[in-house]
Amino acid sequence: MRASGRALLAFIAALVACSALAMASGWKHYGNARFQYWIDIPPNFSRLEESENGDGGVSSSSDGTAELSVWGGYLDEGDFAAEIEWRTSQDRGDGWSITYQRQQAKWAVWSGAKGGRIFYERAIPVCDGASAYFRLEYDRKQVKAFDPVISRLVKSLRSGDC
Repeated sequence: MRASGRALLAFIAALVACSALAMASGWKHYGNARFQYWIDIPPNFSRLEESENGDGGVSSSSDGTAELSVWGGYLDEGDFAAEIEWRTSQDRGDGWSITYQRQQAKWAVWSGAKGGRIFYERAIPVCDGASAYFRLEYDRKQVKAFDPVISRLVKSLRSGDC
């Protein structure tokens, strides 16, 4: 079996194993075959509607006050660090005040505020010069309610073996 076939089988096996864990607590599981990443979707969020190009999708809270976006993309800026710098500058350009930012070789996080809204975004490098992301945007008054949700999202965003 070729290496790419083994990687796909390993991805599918991991997806099945993680799905059982996610569903046990009311969390749903989403796996992306195009960019080989997966993440858990919180309880009381809609089924993730995948985009036409297959890079990820969007899920909304049942009350409509929060939105979770997940996606994969190629590193247009050359490397992971440069890509994150570009993305945070885009957020600043969109009027967000970046209130927290940390970056390591294998992950990056940043969050910001604008008006009564907050976002938290995490990125990880995945296979073939790409990255996977999630971004949760919610009302500022829901910070305490979303802290444990963010912790679970951070732990669940994973990539397959390259």
